[in-house]
Amino acid sequence: MTFFAKLHPMIVHFPVGLLTSGVVFEIYGALRNDEVAETAGRFNIRFGFWCLFPVLLVGFLGMISLENTDKFSDFLSSHMKFAFVTAGVFISAMLVARYCRKPWGRILYFLIIAVGAACVLTTGYFGGELVHRFGVSTQ
Repeated sequence: MTFFAKLHPMIVHFPVGLLTSGVVFEIYGALRNDEVAETAGRFNIRFGFWCLFPVLLVGFLGMISLENTDKFSDFLSSHMKFAFVTAGVFISAMLVARYCRKPWGRILYFLIIAVGAACVLTTGYFGGELVHRFGVSTQ
């Protein structure tokens, strides 16, 4: 097992927590007209978004070092697919927030970050299965 395969499960929780809490805070703040919660959520989403890229890189480097992936290849491919979809969804959210200032753009933004939260949790499910069911990066 290489360094990156062991490092990825340790550092991935930071952007996961930031993105998940950011979505919850930002939607809650918007619904309750709580500017502090909404601002905290917006900060967490943006910070979590930028933290995704080193974690994706470390995960990719860890993945290419794995051997005998036949028994968990379906879970690994699903984990990777949802990780990249998550990044794409949050890139879309950042673009909509930046360039679409119309009232419907705000609604679109909230729909996109809600989908992003579902993608984060789905990615985490497959990653957790890799670690806990198949013992990837624990040997």
